[in-house]
Amino acid sequence: MRVARELAALVGLLLLVGALVRSGVGRVVLPVLALALVAALAWLLTRTPAHPRTTVGPRTRLLDDPAGDTDATCVECDAPATVRRRFVREWVVLGVPVLLLADGTNHLCDDHLG
Repeated sequence: MRVARELAALVGLLLLVGALVRSGVGRVVLPVLALALVAALAWLLTRTPAHPRTTVGPRTRLLDDPAGDTDATCVECDAPATVRRRFVREWVVLGVPVLLLADGTNHLCDDHLG
């Protein structure tokens, strides 16, 4: 199903570009779009990547920090938590996160880190 949606989006984009090329508006719009695309690419390449540079699409990261709360308990076994794990679901382009899709935090003990 994902391939069908991507193919439909590509066909729609090609139809839009084709319509712009055939119209007089395309002489202004297409160069502006090309410059915007180059500027966005340059901006992405100056950012520190969170993933390998070849990564594109939705990805999940896990970020572990020591548990600062003394009251925090493990979500699995109610033992005292030693690690605060943050999960981040994000849309990535060239290894750089550009859109946060979902995130959350869990407290875990040493036994349930694996």
